[in-house]
Amino acid sequence: MRKLHLAAAVLLVLLLAFYFGPFVFGSSKTDSKVVVMPGQVNVSAGSGFCVYPDSTLGNLVASELRSRGYRVLLLSAPVECDGQFLAVWVEWINITYFPVSSRGHIRVGAFYSSSGDPGDYLSHLNSTGGMGVLSAFKESETPEGQAYLLVDVSDESRGLIGFAGYNRHLLEISSEALVDHVERILEGGRS
Repeated sequence: MRKLHLAAAVLLVLLLAFYFGPFVFGSSKTDSKVVVMPGQVNVSAGSGFCVYPDSTLGNLVASELRSRGYRVLLLSAPVECDGQFLAVWVEWINITYFPVSSRGHIRVGAFYSSSGDPGDYLSHLNSTGGMGVLSAFKESETPEGQAYLLVDVSDESRGLIGFAGYNRHLLEISSEALVDHVERILEGGRS
């Protein structure tokens, strides 16, 4: 009976370790696709970003921007800022998890404004029109660049993988793809 309790305790510890474990030891094959809907494309961007919200994805995007040399301020509310405004969110995430092989799909969205104005993003949040509001940006007198981005990432990983670690892995690779495409907007490209 004592061996059965010990085996059950070991199994419980292993299950908890794999569920809450922040580890991903193995190889990963990733594919990403991005849809960019630009509004105005006259970008006169500064060297800093205001990233909203201050969430896990927001923190990862901010870290990625910092690693590429940008100044970053995390926002807890979508307010006008002195710099470029970037709102990020997770549309959905789908994971098929096994401790040695996992597959995941994630879609993240972002709204970019070179002037630091979150007005069109707030209009989208308060509207019932969905993506139509974001794909038809308001005309403005100021030289502003705006874009709505959807980043779809598919990943297959093999190795020793914790569920929490795999979830974070998907967020990290989607934040890298998102920042890559924001930089393309800054360089004048649209995709």
